[in-house]
Amino acid sequence: MAEKERAAAPVVKKKKKGKRKPLRLAQHYFAEAPRLARHMALTLAGVVVLGMLFSSLQGIKTLPLRYALSALISAALLALFFSEGLNKGVSDAANSRFYVQQKEKGRELEAKDDAACYHPLKALCACLILFALPLALSLFIAAIATPYTYALQDLPAWLTNSYGARADVMGPLGAYGQAVPVGASSWLRALSRLFVMIFINFFDDPLRMTATIDRLAPLFLLLYPLAFMAGYLYAPRAERERERQRRRAKKVAVRKAQKSNLSAELTGEQNAVHYGQRAEGSKHKRKELV
Repeated sequence: MAEKERAAAPVVKKKKKGKRKPLRLAQHYFAEAPRLARHMALTLAGVVVLGMLFSSLQGIKTLPLRYALSALISAALLALFFSEGLNKGVSDAANSRFYVQQKEKGRELEAKDDAACYHPLKALCACLILFALPLALSLFIAAIATPYTYALQDLPAWLTNSYGARADVMGPLGAYGQAVPVGASSWLRALSRLFVMIFINFFDDPLRMTATIDRLAPLFLLLYPLAFMAGYLYAPRAERERERQRRRAKKVAVRKAQKSNLSAELTGEQNAVHYGQRAEGSKHKRKELV
């Protein structure tokens, strides 16, 4: 009896999960790297401008509030680079799948179609093109950074009025009134500081902490390409999730269409109204078929 029941019982076949095909990588990935670097340069320019604007937060004397606002602004701007990398990576991943589909159909594709496909080195090359020079500059400034020293520029009026006629007093003090010329290192420091302005508000006194900021500037600057690369590397997973959602939406649409056809067959009406719609001139609503 037990053997007959086993034989009569329906056999449930388990669906075998096929191995996911690896994403096709571009061979001419460097072809699009300069264009991607130019696009990213616009984002970097916007970050520099916003950093200069938000440097006014130094006027906030409440340190916890200033730190919280600075962290929020920095996270938002870094998220912008992450979003740029994610959007570009999703587009490249979709191009890779489209390339494979067209190749399987026997269509001839050009080199530009291959260059539009996904490859992590494409994003890496774009980051190197854009950030290599600023990073080298920040490393040089970090190497020559020296602690801040105060130099007296203007003597107080009470001193000049009282001892202005005494050479033994004003002579030695005259050395403090000499202006310090702006050298090449000062201009390079100012240029390097532009890229890390959004992090300046994390320091209590940026003027006295110049050496600390200069030494941390390379690490701050690396956050931009790291955020972009993180978004680009996450893109294939995001693209698969979006494709899964599209397939799910198509299945739902097909099921709705099947229910609509079934309802028409059951009611015997070809122009039946379904899913809560109301027919013209009718006083009653049709119930939705589930």
